[in-house]
Amino acid sequence: MTAPASPPWTHGSASLGALSTLHWVEAGTADSAEAVVLIHGFPQHSWMWKQVLPALAGTRRVIAPDQRGMGGTSITATGYDKATLAQDLHALLQHLGVTRAHLVGYDLGGGTAYAFASLYPGLVRSLVEIEYAPPGFGYEQGLQPVPDWQGWQLAFFTQPDVAVQFIAGRERQLLAWYFWHWSHNPDAIDLHDFEVYVRQLQKPGALRGGFSHFASVFEDATAVKQWSQKKLAMPVLALGGERGAGAYMLPAWQALASQVRGGVMAGAGHWIADEQPAALVQRLADFFTEVETAEARP
Repeated sequence: MTAPASPPWTHGSASLGALSTLHWVEAGTADSAEAVVLIHGFPQHSWMWKQVLPALAGTRRVIAPDQRGMGGTSITATGYDKATLAQDLHALLQHLGVTRAHLVGYDLGGGTAYAFASLYPGLVRSLVEIEYAPPGFGYEQGLQPVPDWQGWQLAFFTQPDVAVQFIAGRERQLLAWYFWHWSHNPDAIDLHDFEVYVRQLQKPGALRGGFSHFASVFEDATAVKQWSQKKLAMPVLALGGERGAGAYMLPAWQALASQVRGGVMAGAGHWIADEQPAALVQRLADFFTEVETAEARP
């Protein structure tokens, strides 16, 4: 099988803070101080934006980092709470000279995006949350066993050492389950992309690093309880797939921010960037333009 051509983006890496390597990809206007920042979730990394990033980069600078423990970024023993991940992102944006960003968080990357917006609100032009609500506002429901429990991993991965013991060597089976569930189109993740994600999870320490993002939920819940006492002021777009978080996204984020719009992405499950990339790009571009137009009014 011939692998598809690489997306039209450039790779970057730097030693920042506690990370010997923080890897990112970007495209568009490289010297712009304003950017769109795309934050992935688990079990993916920056590769998940391969269709979205180039489409947005026609008129904007677009950056997609790998969060610690995933993709090309260092796997560390600690530091997977969302506040620390937000600090990683802050260090990257400072390094790249970005002073304002439209921030897009997907899945657990939505937790990093919310933490960043709470800690550095002056740097966030707008916030997009896709398929994620933080603990205390919806995430905790996935930790509870119910019939046909689809979120079992949210609880299991809170014990990374045990999870690694059972799953190491079975990364392909784990991903087959992941991409089959919560999908509207079970073939949305093609074979090449599937193998890219398998290879990343098979690196030494990668499984534990990925699971550590889930294990931070209790620490994150304490932080969210504090952050949520003050609603976010920047415009927020909350999106869920019709076979994913769906209509729940809008009320969850209305409890956390004062300017929220959103809705359900038709024809998509959890994997919106793969199942409906063109529709997602359109929703993002329209939202960014709306925010910028409103800012420009006298």
